Amino acid sequence: QLFWEKRLQGLSASDVSEQIIKSMELPKGLQGVGPGNTSNTLLSAVASALHTSSAPIMGQNSAAVEKNPGVWLNTAQPLCRAFVVTDDDIRKQEERVQQVRKKLEEALMADVLSR
Repeated sequence: QLFWEKRLQGLSASDVSEQIIKSMELPKGLQGVGPGNTSNTLLSAVASALHTSSAPIMGQNSAAVEKNPGVWLNTAQPLCRAFVVTDDDIRKQEERVQQVRKKLEEALMADVLSR
């Protein structure tokens, strides 16, 4: 199905206590294309592309996809405009990972000390 991501619209993940898990926020430069595309639909498309393919994700390269996605769609890429990941984007993400790792280390140490 060409726009399979639309089937996932309105669905959300929940934890064991049935509390809805907040969706991730995508980078500002990542913009969806296609009919009725939302950030959650885009997130599903990108996550699926990362999970099911080893090919690089570049987005839709054709400007004509905005006019008629049914004709100009590259089905090997998620429904988003073409984008470029810069060195600055990578550096910022590395900093975020280091911060989260530090918080996790502190939490684990606090847990060990409390026992």
